[in-house]
Amino acid sequence: MDTVARRISAPQRRTAFVLTGGGSLGAVQVGMVAALHDHGITPDVLVGTSVGAVNAAHLAGPGAWSDRVGELTELWLRLRRSDVFAVDPRRWLRAGAGSSPSLFSGAPLRRLLGGHLGYRALEEAQRGLAVTATDVVTGAGLVLDNGPVVDAVAASAAVPGLLPPVAWRGHALVDGAVGHPAALDHADRRGVDDIYLLPAGYPCAGRAPSGALAVALTALTLLLHTRLVDEVDRYAGRARLHVVPPLCPLAVSPADFTRADELIERTRANTSVWLRHDEDRGQERSRASGLALHGPHSEGSQPRAPHAARRSVA
Repeated sequence: MDTVARRISAPQRRTAFVLTGGGSLGAVQVGMVAALHDHGITPDVLVGTSVGAVNAAHLAGPGAWSDRVGELTELWLRLRRSDVFAVDPRRWLRAGAGSSPSLFSGAPLRRLLGGHLGYRALEEAQRGLAVTATDVVTGAGLVLDNGPVVDAVAASAAVPGLLPPVAWRGHALVDGAVGHPAALDHADRRGVDDIYLLPAGYPCAGRAPSGALAVALTALTLLLHTRLVDEVDRYAGRARLHVVPPLCPLAVSPADFTRADELIERTRANTSVWLRHDEDRGQERSRASGLALHGPHSEGSQPRAPHAARRSVA
């Protein structure tokens, strides 16, 4: 019996997707979501951080799931750096002088969100939706699940110093990757049976980043990835956790928005292989995880076997 048939005949299980941050590597998550959809796996709940919040908010919108996945794919294929990080030398001067809170305006991202989400408030999403953010004063990690969706997602994606903090109910909020909002625990508390963690990964191969934007985004992806390893190790929820393997080796900068097609295609294929392996293993427990930070790879290195990144908790 094939994968989809087994899922149709099995009792209905509630599922959550948890999507992490990673700049332009958010395209990786599109390939993961497409492969999960191919195998009949769709979410009842989405929890997103940073670019993962952008993806989650789009996927949670109105319409058929297949349409939302297709529209998100098309969006990423058209997306360019200036759609989020628009160059403004005068703003850079103001930021350097201390009169601007960020090097880039948050307006382009807000326009992008407003033009594509199709709903106004988090609680209006067609599927359960929450995004994470960080209070820039206290450092507390927050989970937002009601209120204006554009404000919430803009806050979750507000990389400190690059995009401005977002005012939210008396707080100044920045990127959810900075704090520690325990997205996995929140997903588990939503009463789901399975949690699929979709990490965007980090560039473990190729040269060190050279541009300021690339350095900042690479550093943030490393911070997020380190915390994600710890969060996965500490997870003790009721729901079964499936860690979808990130790409490795990966030589694409999180500031490079020109290679989405490559990232989506490669990840879709890798995730499909991993899903077949995941089905075959059933409830077998494994602590193997490809999330841990490791030494550098060359661009020509052979990829790690997709199943090696799996950590499943029955």
